[in-house]
Amino acid sequence: MAEFSGRTLGMASGIIVLAAIAAWLGLAHSCDPAGGTGVIAGRVAIAPNLTDQVRPTDVLFVIVRRPQGPPRPIAAKRIDHPKFPVSFEITNADVMVQGAELRGMVDVVARLDRDGQAGPAQPGDIEGQYKNNPTLPGGRDLEITLDKVR
Repeated sequence: MAEFSGRTLGMASGIIVLAAIAAWLGLAHSCDPAGGTGVIAGRVAIAPNLTDQVRPTDVLFVIVRRPQGPPRPIAAKRIDHPKFPVSFEITNADVMVQGAELRGMVDVVARLDRDGQAGPAQPGDIEGQYKNNPTLPGGRDLEITLDKVR
């Protein structure tokens, strides 16, 4: 029978404590217990003090990216002429690289884009993010409020 050292048991206890803290802080909020459904869904609203800045030509982008990774998105959804609040659903069909999947910890952000072009935010764009970032795919109740003007 294998003998476990105090160090091994301490590491295992540490992992369990970190998982409990992550769940308590909401880092695992919206996690799909089945794992790997590759869906992130919710609603995007705009802060009341910014509603008068919405233009008919604006485009809403909901973007999924790695928390500590490169700024390029893993997946994105484009919504033309949004009427707030806007529901969204991002699936594996929306990933940027064919064959990739929505999995692992991700940040979900939204941007009301003035010029309608994908890419970095420009002056005048309005942004917001999911308050429990990072999260895991599987969530269907994410709420994002656009509240920051670039």
